[in-house]
Amino acid sequence: MVLRNSKWSLWALALLTLVLFSNVLLYQPIVQQFLVIELDRGAVLGSLVDLVIISPALAYAAFKVSKKQAAGFLVFGLVLARVIIPEEFFAPYTILLYSGISFEALFFLAELGLIFLLLKRIPVIRAEMRSSQTGPIFSFLPAVERKVSRLPLIRIVASEILMMYYAFFSWRKKVPSHDGVVTMHHNTSAIAMHIMLIHAVAIETIGLHWWLHSKFPILSFILLVLNVYSIILVLAEIQVTRLHPVEVKNGSMHMAQGLGQRLILPLSNIERIEWVEKKPNKGTMIFMQKDFEEILPQVILFLKEPVEATLFMGRKEEVSKVALRVDDPEKLKGLMKQNEESA
Repeated sequence: MVLRNSKWSLWALALLTLVLFSNVLLYQPIVQQFLVIELDRGAVLGSLVDLVIISPALAYAAFKVSKKQAAGFLVFGLVLARVIIPEEFFAPYTILLYSGISFEALFFLAELGLIFLLLKRIPVIRAEMRSSQTGPIFSFLPAVERKVSRLPLIRIVASEILMMYYAFFSWRKKVPSHDGVVTMHHNTSAIAMHIMLIHAVAIETIGLHWWLHSKFPILSFILLVLNVYSIILVLAEIQVTRLHPVEVKNGSMHMAQGLGQRLILPLSNIERIEWVEKKPNKGTMIFMQKDFEEILPQVILFLKEPVEATLFMGRKEEVSKVALRVDDPEKLKGLMKQNEESA
């Protein structure tokens, strides 16, 4: 979850923490004895209102969540109420808990059905991708959204499929090689840093798993799964970095930085270009590979109208400024000049 860009989001988060913490404390025997509190029906009703209505509303105000996720907060509030409220007080409201869980279960089954639909429609999605004439990093998720659904769960599953594809099935793919290609990673240590990270995670996995396995087997298994997932993710990042340089083609600029962010920018939407090596302002999306030393973007593109970029796990973000650092800035400058002259 991500905090909203609002001055009220931190206040909402603080109030949410206060509401949850105070309700948990209310049902602790030591607190009841210290404050001389006797539980009654009014206290239980107050807690239910706090946990089922007030808390989801505050969570919705604090975080960027969908209405479906807000409904999930409501069910979570019912479950938390069942956990903290003594059974003899909560018994009259058990029907609310069962209703909430049943409602959430129906949503889950519906989304599970959409996942099966996604897998069933893979051939149709592949045909849609081929017609777009762009790489999977740009075409797969839009095809899934058009042919299946734009629900967050579907976007997450599609993003995981995309990660598996790049980690295991993209090694025979060739890097684009046409006049509109400008690489981003050759003059950086991005690939080397990713390889070092894989080695570090692998060594840590072997050593830590060996030590934890006999003492905390469940924790050892969880960490093993997370570390294997991390290695797969880094492998996918390496492949996206290799296979997707900046491409200027068909009147658009295609940019990707790993699985974390990608953007197709119509060149006609560029209002002005600032060729300067400086740290961009807040709100600028940066496409720049990491290096061992601090580096800065070489060019900032100011857009006429915001465009939609895709982030990690399929999240969307409106972008009005884009900063870039490439291996051959003069080649990129020439491509941009050609676009200005043709326009």
